[in-house]
Amino acid sequence: MTVNNLDVGLVSSSGALVDFYAEVFELTELEPREFPTGVVRRLRCGPSVLKVMVPAAEPATLAPTANFWDQVGVRYLTMWVDDVAAVVGRCRARSGRVVLAPFELRPGVAMALLVDPDGNSVEVIQGEG
Repeated sequence: MTVNNLDVGLVSSSGALVDFYAEVFELTELEPREFPTGVVRRLRCGPSVLKVMVPAAEPATLAPTANFWDQVGVRYLTMWVDDVAAVVGRCRARSGRVVLAPFELRPGVAMALLVDPDGNSVEVIQGEG
């Protein structure tokens, strides 16, 4: 068996999270998918899609934690980019939080850790995996 792709879905109370990811990571928005339970807005991320579900009814908010590893479950995304410093700059300009400023993880690989406006952690990496 082969997995050809992996899409990731987030839940948010508004479409502002879609705007954040579209601007910070310069992603193209695809056509939204409307369901009786809400709207799924989608962003092209290379071969993958980042989906943001905006439910018709206001979703509950989880209590924030100091670190993403303090709770079980899907706790962070990793975005591979070609300019981590530019992403960090756009994140700051769009109300995101920079937990770890860009640093050299290993030779030829830079990393930063961001938190989006909804509290989702995003590891941003530039270089060879």
